[in-house]
Amino acid sequence: MNFRHMQLVLKVAQMQSFTKAANALKVPQPSLSQSIFALEKELGVALFNRSTNPISLTHAGEIFLSKAMLINDLCDDLTTQIKELNTMQKGKIRIGFSQNGYSMLPDILPKFCKRFDSADIKIVQLFSTLKIRQMLLDDEIDIGMLILPIDTTYLSYDIIKTNMTYLMLPISHPFSVKFKNKILPKINISDLKNEKFILPKGTQRSRAIFDEIFSKAGFKPKILCETETFDVANSIVASGVGACCSISDMIKDDKKDKVKLFDINEPSLAKTLVIAYKKDKKLSKLASGFIKMAKKYNK
Repeated sequence: MNFRHMQLVLKVAQMQSFTKAANALKVPQPSLSQSIFALEKELGVALFNRSTNPISLTHAGEIFLSKAMLINDLCDDLTTQIKELNTMQKGKIRIGFSQNGYSMLPDILPKFCKRFDSADIKIVQLFSTLKIRQMLLDDEIDIGMLILPIDTTYLSYDIIKTNMTYLMLPISHPFSVKFKNKILPKINISDLKNEKFILPKGTQRSRAIFDEIFSKAGFKPKILCETETFDVANSIVASGVGACCSISDMIKDDKKDKVKLFDINEPSLAKTLVIAYKKDKKLSKLASGFIKMAKKYNK
């Protein structure tokens, strides 16, 4: 039994006639009949009731047909995927991402570039998600990694993952010592009113969120440093100084044992990573492939 036999059975079952099937396949009718007869002999069962008009499938034929249809669909799907892969290898894509976006998807860009090494892939790193948004609207990039909340008017997006932002303190801090055996212990931000904080710069969108949190807690924070990146904030706290807010995925391995994370119960600090593109813009196979890969690795 081979794939050609399955195709013959599928066509005869569809046309309900050996003659019509042979004409459709442009093969001699005796040759088609002989091929199916040889298959039935190999299987040890008849697949067709030849005494009916039009011919019909036997019970064994119905089972054979159902499985043959599945195999045929798989083969069609395989052919389509291989053709799409070839198209993607010759494609072009421009991707924009921020440090936050990259930190939340550390392995995707390298894997994507290796898989489609023949494609024309251009990657642009930017510090501002607002700049990424504008580049999408101006058609300067095809897809961009954005962190919600952000104005997505005129954009469509696929949600990739959501990470919570937690308060980070040095491992030597009294609270870290007090809760050393607890994972993500809960504390109130007001308990840290005497701490020095490493916060986002005032030009960054997230700064307004932090200002609101401190306002609700009833105090104005002492600011040790203002920075644009998690890396700087994480490094300062890991050195034993100050407090900041960070995402566990963004803490480098050499710093994880030098800090401790705390839950301050602030849903507004959740960061949702999306891959965005201009609304009503048809995505290329390469862009769709990147989004599919990002979702796969973050299930």
